[in-house]
Amino acid sequence: MERIDAAQARDHIEMVDRILAESHPRLCAGGDFFVVWGVASAYITVLFHLVDIGMFAARALWSVPIVLAAAALYSVLRARSLNRRIARTSLVQREFFNVLWLTLGVTFVANVAAFRIFTGIAQAALWSIAEAIVLLYIAMHGNRRAQIAGVLVVVSLVAANFVAPDRTAYVLAAGMLAGYAGFGISELLAAE
Repeated sequence: MERIDAAQARDHIEMVDRILAESHPRLCAGGDFFVVWGVASAYITVLFHLVDIGMFAARALWSVPIVLAAAALYSVLRARSLNRRIARTSLVQREFFNVLWLTLGVTFVANVAAFRIFTGIAQAALWSIAEAIVLLYIAMHGNRRAQIAGVLVVVSLVAANFVAPDRTAYVLAAGMLAGYAGFGISELLAAE
C-alpha cells in the first residue's frame, strides 16, 4: 500500500465529504408519497365495497382510474423534483426503490392478471400486504415509525379477517390510512 501525505489525505477526506453531502442520508425519500398512496388505496378499497353493497352505482368506479392516475402523476413529478435536488442516492436508497417497485409490481400483476384468484376484498388485502412489506423493509433499516406503521397494517389485515364481512373493507382501509398514510404523515412531521 502506498503512503500518502497529509495534503492527499485531506483531499481524499474532502472528496468523501462531498460524496456524502450529495447522497440522501435517509432510506425513505418522502412521506408525501406514503400519504398520497395510503389515502388512494383506502379510498379505492372503501369505494369498491360501497359499490358492492349497492350504496353507490357502479359508474362511481370510474373515479378509480382517475385517482390512480393522479397518484401516479404526483409520484412521477415529485420523484423528478427530488432527483434534481439529490445528486446521489445511497445503496440502501437504491435497494429500497428496488424492493418498492418489485413489491408493487408483483402486487399489480396479481391484481390484474390473477383477478379470478384474488377476487373482491382479496385484491385490497394484497395491497395491504404490499404496504406492510414496504414499511417493514424501511423498519429493518432502523425506522421505528415504519415498524409501528407496518405492524398497524398487518394488524388491520388480521383483524379484517375476523370482523363481519360488511366491515372488512373498512378495517383494511383503516390500516391503509393509519399505517401507510400515517407513516407518511409521521415522516413529514419528524424533525430531521
